[in-house]
Amino acid sequence: MKTKLCFLMLLGFQLFGQSETAESILKKYFHGDRQQISIRQDTLWVIWHEPADKVNPLEFRDTSAIPLKQIQEIKFIKGRNTQGEAGIGMQLIPVVYDKVTSIKSLNEVDNKTLNQVNVATVNQKLQGQVSGVTIGNDNSPGGGAMVRIRGIGSINANSPLYVVDGVPISGNINSINPGDIASVTVLKDPSQTAMYGVRGANGVIVISTIKGGTTNTGIPEEFQQGFTLPMTIWTWGKQSNDFRKTGSDKNLKQMLLML
Repeated sequence: MKTKLCFLMLLGFQLFGQSETAESILKKYFHGDRQQISIRQDTLWVIWHEPADKVNPLEFRDTSAIPLKQIQEIKFIKGRNTQGEAGIGMQLIPVVYDKVTSIKSLNEVDNKTLNQVNVATVNQKLQGQVSGVTIGNDNSPGGGAMVRIRGIGSINANSPLYVVDGVPISGNINSINPGDIASVTVLKDPSQTAMYGVRGANGVIVISTIKGGTTNTGIPEEFQQGFTLPMTIWTWGKQSNDFRKTGSDKNLKQMLLML
């Protein structure tokens, strides 16, 4: 009887371990009042909140998101917080776009080609430059441009994702001065857009702007070269110890890199 009971308990623990997901591990060890974590669709969202106190008189709020398909590497670092507690930081290092698609293709339009088209907006300059890209009018007041890659995919959101110097943006892309653009690359194939997750389902338009001079401005070299810095989330005290002892760090790393 005791042997059977031990077997059932062991089986229950195994089933429980298998039911854990990347989000459940993140919420168990990293989620809290000041660091809220969730996975929506295929993107990891982190909301930070630091209330005002005597040391920091100003309240701090920030939100970061990283597509899971865009995570290239995960590293764990050690540190201490302001209370002296030891902790573990998980660094999520994204894919650097310039290294992934550095090869010239038929879908890239350089600054010289763009300037040959005498129109006022970025979208209009792409008309006829890349196969499979259609530029039209969205029939809105003022006649905003409508861009479609590979036709219309749904009745709702059909617009491509715009990425300017490695940063996904929303809003009116025509607010960018065409004279500031160094090149435009249109990503259409699923193998190219996968790193941007569901946001790249309708294609991705990657815009590289003309960088300034070489004068030393005091800006860190990573920003001047357009590198994307890693996002780091922390767990402290007993939670960080349990995170390491239970092997959840290895499991979480494997789960996130497989998504």
